[in-house]
Amino acid sequence: MKELEIIALGNNIYNESDISPAQLDVTSRQINYWIDKAVVPFVEKQQPKATENKKRNTLNIKTENKTKWIRLNLSQAVWVCIIKELLSFGASIEQLAELAESVWQKPRENKYADSVFKSHIKNNTHQISNENINQIKSYLTDERLMEHHFRTIINPFTDMLKSAFNREALPHSMLYVPKTNDYNFAIGGNELILDLASVYLKHPMICLPMAPIISKVLAVDFGNEKKELTYLTHIEKQIRDIVVFKRPKVIEIAFEGEHIRPITLTEQHKSREALARYILENKIAKGSKLLIDIRSQDNYKLTLIR
Repeated sequence: MKELEIIALGNNIYNESDISPAQLDVTSRQINYWIDKAVVPFVEKQQPKATENKKRNTLNIKTENKTKWIRLNLSQAVWVCIIKELLSFGASIEQLAELAESVWQKPRENKYADSVFKSHIKNNTHQISNENINQIKSYLTDERLMEHHFRTIINPFTDMLKSAFNREALPHSMLYVPKTNDYNFAIGGNELILDLASVYLKHPMICLPMAPIISKVLAVDFGNEKKELTYLTHIEKQIRDIVVFKRPKVIEIAFEGEHIRPITLTEQHKSREALARYILENKIAKGSKLLIDIRSQDNYKLTLIR
């Protein structure tokens, strides 16, 4: 992967918290209960947020309660879907709290993120620039930043998600043994059984394929309205500019390589005087067609095809 792709992938998985639990068919009561029981770690609970509104020329203060809704990033949303699946198989909240500690908290205590950063610095297999390598080194020296941010988001589970995005042709699964609460994130096909420890061969095991879960979460994430349009390609930006700003009635688009040749059709109704002024004041582009239809009450319908 290129450096920019790694950064973009990390932002998608860790940083952009746009997904509502309701979009995953999880109620507010459920998600708050799971957070209380430490089944969904490192997610801020839904809570009322007080705001003060001072009235002019008075000393009265009006307090309003505005709810601060829970929003999940992609890795948290996938984890919530995993919790739903395991509950449907009969796993208890106590078991899932223990599982969540193993998946999220123990790697934090073992400083898994530190080992990942040190590996990037030592090996630099992705050919990260010197500037970003130095930035990673500075992160490692900031204990507060590492403890409260990077160690909470970088673990084998989120690494598995990144692998699932980067190597989508390979099957990615979560293996879970309810009786022992053992789990494993498996990547690959025929080698899967060979990689299993003996515990997975002694007790019933649940295998959750990641592809359907990730696809569901991505469908929700892509359906959300984006405030920024940096994710759009150059062609998509052209189309958006035509639709949003020119507001044509009909658009026909011919693709030619990486460029588009839009054919837009606009309609206007004008009086005789306005029609004459329009033709005099507007330079019609070569290849365009201007159709004029006579309407009642001395009005004309202009159809410009360009």
